[in-house]
Amino acid sequence: MPKSKTYRPVPIDEEGSLEFYQDKNPSQWLHPELDREAPRKKPSRLKNHWAWLAHAVLLSASVTFFALSLCMKNTTSASLPDFLPQIATYSPLFPAVAYEPQKFKLGPIVKDSPYTGYGPKVDKAWDYIANDIGDIMITEEERQKLGLSPDSLKIQDPRTGEWGYRAGVEVFHQLHCLNLLRQAVYRDYYGRKEVGGDVGDADGVEDLMGHVDHCIEAIRQNLMCQSDVSVFTFKTFPELADEGIEGEWPDFEINHMCRNYEAVRRWNNDHVAAWDHNV
Repeated sequence: MPKSKTYRPVPIDEEGSLEFYQDKNPSQWLHPELDREAPRKKPSRLKNHWAWLAHAVLLSASVTFFALSLCMKNTTSASLPDFLPQIATYSPLFPAVAYEPQKFKLGPIVKDSPYTGYGPKVDKAWDYIANDIGDIMITEEERQKLGLSPDSLKIQDPRTGEWGYRAGVEVFHQLHCLNLLRQAVYRDYYGRKEVGGDVGDADGVEDLMGHVDHCIEAIRQNLMCQSDVSVFTFKTFPELADEGIEGEWPDFEINHMCRNYEAVRRWNNDHVAAWDHNV
């Protein structure tokens, strides 16, 4: 039987739209073989699925980024104690360490700090950050991990009854030393026995200066060890010009990434094993 040439349907979805027929005469609609000179379009299934493919890609990306954000959120704080040994010597206080951005408040002339000057109000502020701090206890395993002397003073934790070694945290020693230097500057006030403190309790000038030298050296070593590489600039300060002080001065109100001091202080005092101490 001869092949029929009366009709051959062309699926619309393969040609894209009815625009396919607009440039053809009616005879070519029924007999597309007659239009042999016209180029044929090849069917493309991918073209019909672009929308679904785009939705799938966007959905996959959204799920991926959501999962990554959850992982980063959950591992940042959890992995911090694991990361700290890379930048700091081991400490049992690693779980208490939390970092936060801080902008220093330090103008050329300090007038409103609670830690400058002398007197009961200033002493109370310093007591909170430097003196009302107890000593903690570390275990034998922690002593070995810290590389500390086996002859270190042994104590018994009054809460647990366990034995270990009496230990202090460096930041509180450093603040104690800075406070001693402040008191030594105002020796006329703090040198009186009734005021109390390291200056008044010192056995003469030589004893006091020995303590001062110890503290200067402790602060020097720690400052050089930390080597803060934050950068400051210079500018003029209108408040200084109002007082007749001209020129450009350092602008120390700069951003730092700091450890949360309150978190360290709270952890320390939650683990205090002894309160009376001499540093």
